[in-house]
Amino acid sequence: MKSQKENKKSLDLCGNLLCPLVTGQCAVFKANGYIYRTSMVKEIHEISSDHIHFETENTHYHLFLSPYPAAIIRQFPLEPAACA
Repeated sequence: MKSQKENKKSLDLCGNLLCPLVTGQCAVFKANGYIYRTSMVKEIHEISSDHIHFETENTHYHLFLSPYPAAIIRQFPLEPAACA
């Protein structure tokens, strides 16, 4: 007999979280031009600067942050352009 974890589907998506990811609450994110609202988050497995892996009741989500996750984290000072 397969365990519940083995029966879960896995989704790989490119997008961005619209709300903080919290265990016990729904995840809300935008990917592929759509806004997704998941079932309750059971466990957050990994969070990095370019990827989030979390698990809901029925699904493992791998959300690859896009388009440029480093631009969100690192803020470079802007210098005014020289005018001719």
